[in-house]
Amino acid sequence: MDDTTIICSKEDETRRMLERLDVLMAWCRMKFKPKKSRSLSVRKGKIDATTMFTVASQQIPTVSQEPVKSLGRWYDSSMKDTKRGLETVELATEGLLAINRCGLQGKLKVWCLQFMLIPKLLWPLLVYEICSTTVEAIEAKINKFTRRWLGVPPGLTDVAMYCRKAKLRLPLKSILEEYKCGKARLLSMLEDSEDPNVKTVQPTIKTGRKWKVVEAVDEAKECLKIKEVIGQTQIDRKGLGSSTAKWWSKAEGKEKRDMVINEIQLNEDSRRVQKAVQQPQQGQWTNWDNALQKSLTWNEIWHMAPLRISFLIRSVYDLLPSNANLVRWGKKEDPTCPLCQGRQTTEHVLSFCKIALSQGRYTWRHNRVLQELAAIISTAKGETTLPNTNALIFTTEGGAKSWHGRPVRTTNQIKCLLDGCDDWDVSADLPEWDSHPSIIKETRLRPDIVIHSASTQQLIMVELTVPYENKMEEAHIYKREKYMNLTKELENAGYKAVVMPVEVGARGFVGSSVYDLLTINMWQQKNKSSKVTGGNSRKQFPMDLEQEQ
Repeated sequence: MDDTTIICSKEDETRRMLERLDVLMAWCRMKFKPKKSRSLSVRKGKIDATTMFTVASQQIPTVSQEPVKSLGRWYDSSMKDTKRGLETVELATEGLLAINRCGLQGKLKVWCLQFMLIPKLLWPLLVYEICSTTVEAIEAKINKFTRRWLGVPPGLTDVAMYCRKAKLRLPLKSILEEYKCGKARLLSMLEDSEDPNVKTVQPTIKTGRKWKVVEAVDEAKECLKIKEVIGQTQIDRKGLGSSTAKWWSKAEGKEKRDMVINEIQLNEDSRRVQKAVQQPQQGQWTNWDNALQKSLTWNEIWHMAPLRISFLIRSVYDLLPSNANLVRWGKKEDPTCPLCQGRQTTEHVLSFCKIALSQGRYTWRHNRVLQELAAIISTAKGETTLPNTNALIFTTEGGAKSWHGRPVRTTNQIKCLLDGCDDWDVSADLPEWDSHPSIIKETRLRPDIVIHSASTQQLIMVELTVPYENKMEEAHIYKREKYMNLTKELENAGYKAVVMPVEVGARGFVGSSVYDLLTINMWQQKNKSSKVTGGNSRKQFPMDLEQEQ
């Protein structure tokens, strides 16, 4: 037999049970291995080392004599987990040093950390009573090596690595958050157990003074009940009813536990966002209202060069070695730009240097994004379908008489701007593309992209801007007001004109207006936005700005 545990309340009951098992094993022609077995006797809350048990006519060693490991947990004479925390810290340190010594690239070392070392550390953190302060010390060591392997400065906060609400979401998991979720899941399983003995005992789970799992679970349940009382609410700038919600009163079993875990994760993310708001430099992404979140997957990271990953993270959190940052870090004394003599910040380098603008650097970047947009729209124009307006014939009960209803749309396609005709022409303000229609040439304005239909006299003017991410809303308003008079002139001339300003951030973050444009033919938004920002290709335009700097 393997891993058989006998628990009795009295010594005589234990001896009779062992004798009965001896008889049963003899009948089955099997035998125990006393050397691999252990015994433990507790009297009045203390270990009694004098009580010994025998099986197969051999003495069973006690836990005081030889500690034993069962299901990943060590049992010794102390019956405490004081030393286990230090052993787990040593295990984490040895694992990090072993990964660091291997000859892999930094991103592959991070993968080994996330999928090999952290799962190995989580089991002892869950089975032992280790306080959250010890787990924080382990996470601090992990963060130190993660920053080194990703090639980012040591001042990068944990918000950038683990926050799910950040504009740049990395596929990293926090061992502290996994520890809290695991303890909360364990407590919820014990409370919801169908075994009456487990419910009666109600074992306590110790996590230290800084964070208590009982309080965290109770707070999560109260939040879920309050959300149910409030009802469906609007999230961010999404419309009311755009998302579904699960209610606490209708959930059961595992679904309730998952809701509690999800609420604890939301609390952790809220704490990280609060920390980011207090940081004037690394928390600038909290003001990017119109920029959509960019989530990196491991597949994308594997296909990216290590320096490009480092540049992307440092650019988002304003940790690039600009002159202003070098002065802040004590590495330089003069923060001026060598081109225009202005203060050289990251924002200045990416979108505000007058000399760089006159040299065509920003124009080159703008034209690369414009070329991708024009190619996507040119492909999308050929996939529109004319609505089927055939009349439906309705027959009354019994077939006595029938009548023709009004023409209705029988296709399941959602209405979009390109529906209604199939003669769309796409022109872009680029040398290799066709010129704009004559009615646009007569004016002084030159939209970046014009989608024109001669049969229905429709015009869709697309104006692209590549601003700094916190200037997207201002750029959108400015471009819309700029083409307001032209729109009125076209409407007076009998055209149906629409202006669609779109923004793509200087670091590759897509604005919400780009999604409005790219959904005119109901394509998959993720695929199209990845094409605009370059996706996984080597021509990803934000990364080329490193050469400019």
